[in-house]
Amino acid sequence: MLFKYIKNTIQRLCPSCGKESLFDSWTKMKEKCNNCGIPFIQNSDSHWFFLLIIDRGLFIFPIVLGFYLNIKPMILIYLSLSLLVIFIIATPIRLAISLAFEFYLRNKLENN
Repeated sequence: MLFKYIKNTIQRLCPSCGKESLFDSWTKMKEKCNNCGIPFIQNSDSHWFFLLIIDRGLFIFPIVLGFYLNIKPMILIYLSLSLLVIFIIATPIRLAISLAFEFYLRNKLENN
């Protein structure tokens, strides 16, 4: 189920039905799916944990690793700027993946 949710959300679709768009605009997520009625945002703070994990793992860890491995400062500057651009461009994908994880855990807790 988790992979289905991730696949649907990366395509910017509802994690449950995969038919309705997740976003109204570039980064504004809809409140609920117009097709199946599933709420995307139950609590405005619900995605912080997954965004924190994704952001640290994909964007900050490579920079820390570069410092640890004594990579030249100019390469670290290019790496940092490249990661910043990717970070901004990938904002909808990061939000969507965090929703997929949150949606998966929400369903898991409701079923138990």
